Amino acid sequence: MKIVGFSVKRNDDMPGTRRRRRRNLRILLVLAVLMLILATIGMLIHLIVGIFSIKEDANIQYVGDIPVYEDFLPETSMARTGDKRKILYVVIHETDNVNEGADAEAHNNFIHSNGVDHELSWHYTVDDHEIWHHLPDDETAFHAGDHMEANGGNKNGIGVEMCVNSDGDYEKTLENAELLAATLLLEYDLDIDALKKHQDFSGKNCPSQLLDSGRWDEFAQKVEENLEDLKSQQTKK
Repeated sequence: MKIVGFSVKRNDDMPGTRRRRRRNLRILLVLAVLMLILATIGMLIHLIVGIFSIKEDANIQYVGDIPVYEDFLPETSMARTGDKRKILYVVIHETDNVNEGADAEAHNNFIHSNGVDHELSWHYTVDDHEIWHHLPDDETAFHAGDHMEANGGNKNGIGVEMCVNSDGDYEKTLENAELLAATLLLEYDLDIDALKKHQDFSGKNCPSQLLDSGRWDEFAQKVEENLEDLKSQQTKK
């Protein structure tokens, strides 16, 4: 009697097993696609949040106990370029206006009157009791006398004007400007080398009283001390 041979199929060769394997592969593929889609959505959300979280300025409301009044020039003014930029410097000026009453608020009125038809603008004016904020920090302005040169004072600097009115306290104005400059350096992650004077960009003798009295290094040193104090306070929070 002849015995007819036969073969036994392995489990993984059975039709049902192959179907299960294909189904599992499809599930894995679907999961991989879903993970890729979720990762892409996450990156897009991060990008969108990053774009809309960019601040126009430091939104400083007080420097120590000195109030900062925001009164931006109209966007239609010639003084407003509308150009956004990377902030590289804090540029210090003096108004050279010694008239009585020529304080920060008076210069805010001046820039609003004259900035409509002239390329005349800076970001902050400081006196002995208050600070006025005229432009968003990240917008170029006309204050450093170097046109719009790449990496220049106008193109990449925040312009700070210090009042020298004869009926003001110049020493207190210096203190307020020193703390404002330090606050801006901290806000934009800049070191003391980013503190500049108008003279550095155009050669003009400005801030004139500070330079003529040989006190620029003293001013810069106090800004640096304020900056270190602010960093220390930030670390403790």
